[in-house]
Amino acid sequence: MSKIAILADSGCQLNSREGLYIVPLLVTINEDSYLDGIDIDSAQVFEKMKNDPMCMPKTSQPTSGDLVSAMEKIKDAGYDMILGISIATGLSSTLSGMQLAADMVGIPITLVDSKGTAGNQRYLVEVAESCIAKGMPIEAIKETLDTLVETSATVIMASNLDHLKRGGRITPAVALLAGMLKIVPVMKLNNALGGKIDTLAKARTQKKARMVMIEDMQAHGVNAKDYKITVEHVLCEEEAKALVDEIKGHFGKEIDIQFGLLPSVVGVHMGIGGLGLQYIHK
Repeated sequence: MSKIAILADSGCQLNSREGLYIVPLLVTINEDSYLDGIDIDSAQVFEKMKNDPMCMPKTSQPTSGDLVSAMEKIKDAGYDMILGISIATGLSSTLSGMQLAADMVGIPITLVDSKGTAGNQRYLVEVAESCIAKGMPIEAIKETLDTLVETSATVIMASNLDHLKRGGRITPAVALLAGMLKIVPVMKLNNALGGKIDTLAKARTQKKARMVMIEDMQAHGVNAKDYKITVEHVLCEEEAKALVDEIKGHFGKEIDIQFGLLPSVVGVHMGIGGLGLQYIHK
C-alpha cells in the first residue's frame, strides 16, 4: 500500500503534524518578507495595518526552496506520494509551484485546488487525513475532495477597498465609485475561475451586506445538519459575531460555525473591517 503525505500551504491555518506538511506563504511589509505562520501571524500583520493606514502588505506563494525542502522531507520520511491541497488558484500560483517542486524532487503528486482557503481548505485537509487513515487510494481521495470543493463557497465583504484595489483584485474605478456611493460590496470567490474574486452584490449598509451573505447560503441549500461554516474577520470581531448570530437565527443554533481571524494572506487584501463567510458540505 502506498504511503501518502499531505502537503498544504499556511492559508489553511494548520501546523505541520504527522503526515501533514505545511509550507508558509509569504507576507511582505515595507520590503521585509515574513514566513506566514512562522515569522509572523495574522494578529501581528493586522495590528501593523491598523497602526499604519499606509501599510499595504503584499503576499506571494511559497518559495520554490520551501516547497522542495518540504517534499524532500516527505520523501526522506518514507512517503511514496503526495496529496497537495492548495489555496485557490485564482488567488495564488501555489498549486503550480507544488507540481514544479514535485517534478524537481521526483515524487508523484496529486493536486486539489481548494478554490478557497482558511476554513474550507482546512476542512479538506482534515477530510483527507481521515480518508488516508481509512486506507483509501489517492485517486478516490481526490474525487472525494473535488466533490466537496464544488459544494463550497467563500463570500467576503470589505469596508475598505484600498487593499483590494492596490492588490489588483478590483479596479481603481470600482473602488472610487463604491467609496463615493458609500456602497458595501459583497464578493464571492468564483469556483469556475479557480476562486478568483467576483462581484456578488452591492449593499448600502453592513447589515444588508450580511443579509446578502445569508441569502447566498439559503440559495445554495446550506443547512445546519450537512454543512460546516467558517466566519473569519480582520479586526472587526463585533461585526463578525453579529453575522454568526444572524446565521444561527436563520439556520438554527446547532449549526457548526468556526470563528476567528482570517489568514493574513487573505486579510491583507481585504483591509481592516474585512469579513469572510465560508460554507462546505460535510
